Amino acid sequence: MFEVQQTASGEWVVVVVGRRALLVELGGDTARVASYRRALSAGFAETLEALAADGFARTPAFALADVAARHAVIAVRGTASVTVAVNGSDRVIDASGVSTWLEQQVDGASTVRLSIPPADAALAPLPLVEGVVWAAAVTWSPTTETPLAASEPDAPRRAPVTAPVAIDDVAVVADAPVVPDAPDAPEISAAEPQAPEAPEVPAAAPDASRPVDETRVPEATISAPAEATGYDHLFGATMMRSVEDAAVRPIEEEQASALIDIPGFVSESFPVPAAALDGDHDGMTVLSGSLSGFDDRERPVETPAAPVVGPRFFVDVFDGRREYLEPPIVVGRAPVVSSSSRGVSPRAVTVTSAEQDISRSHASIAVEGDTVVVTDLHSRNGTMVVLPGKSAQKLRQGEPTAVIAGTLIDLGSGVTLTVGEDA
Repeated sequence: MFEVQQTASGEWVVVVVGRRALLVELGGDTARVASYRRALSAGFAETLEALAADGFARTPAFALADVAARHAVIAVRGTASVTVAVNGSDRVIDASGVSTWLEQQVDGASTVRLSIPPADAALAPLPLVEGVVWAAAVTWSPTTETPLAASEPDAPRRAPVTAPVAIDDVAVVADAPVVPDAPDAPEISAAEPQAPEAPEVPAAAPDASRPVDETRVPEATISAPAEATGYDHLFGATMMRSVEDAAVRPIEEEQASALIDIPGFVSESFPVPAAALDGDHDGMTVLSGSLSGFDDRERPVETPAAPVVGPRFFVDVFDGRREYLEPPIVVGRAPVVSSSSRGVSPRAVTVTSAEQDISRSHASIAVEGDTVVVTDLHSRNGTMVVLPGKSAQKLRQGEPTAVIAGTLIDLGSGVTLTVGEDA
């Protein structure tokens, strides 16, 4: 989060969008604030284009900072300055002696402060997440980052707990007489289907006046269920039931099983639906449609190979800076970059020379696959490359040239860059 030192309506205004901040001199032209805010939302390079839309002569003084990446990107013009705290020491970046603006990248920045002289440090800073405000200074530090808390779903409400009631306080209600269901309309529970129990009929006492018939089968023998063999429904064996059992159809007959009862030499891995038994099918043949998907079950699952991470290339600038080529860079006195068709915006790297013969956008350096490609952007004095163990050669303007690690890129006037790669 940024903190601003707000002032009354004046010449300078602070624009904050996300993790980018712009301190710019308006000079009374407040109509440009909306365009600056849109450009700041688009990116660092788009903001520079909006500031220099009317040419360098009419470009206002400004200080621009982007702390969204792992390193802070700074651009300064005019009387504004940027103070960056790195490892406990302050580093002041200003554009003194520069006719356009100065761009730098700082790694490990713990505090970034954009200000104009004189900025009263005694004023209490106010937090600013996003917006526009009249101010003379704006400061960013990671300790002030307060991301919005993610909305947490409401905890489920628990049902009120009823206090236990003593058994003595509960009135005992007599059981109501159970009325047996009609035999032709049994009530079946959806959760656990069970056959309704038939009311027990007491056995009639034997009549002593009648003679005993020796040919009658005892009733206990008739009511006893026959031993199930598992093949009765295939061979049509007679199923003996009592009168009470015959009044209600058993639930087991209403629910057709997905498996047919067949001899053990046929695997149960191929269930045959009940509808498949219609027609001429005898229930013993395994259809070819039952084998669908069998090869898929036996096929081993292939584990995708881990992606191969390529080398990471960089260039060491003559002034001691190290610029990684992710994303590609455009090197020059005042480089102007724009979004490419692939959606990757090149990064501007500013270099200076005493003779001022370096072009604004002198050359571009990018990584294509595992190769570094250097392209001369139609510069004024050309670009020289020296491969390891080779003589110097001048690049053709606008023609990409592949180089390797250790190559020296000479832009002229002592401005050199050396290609390297991380092990």
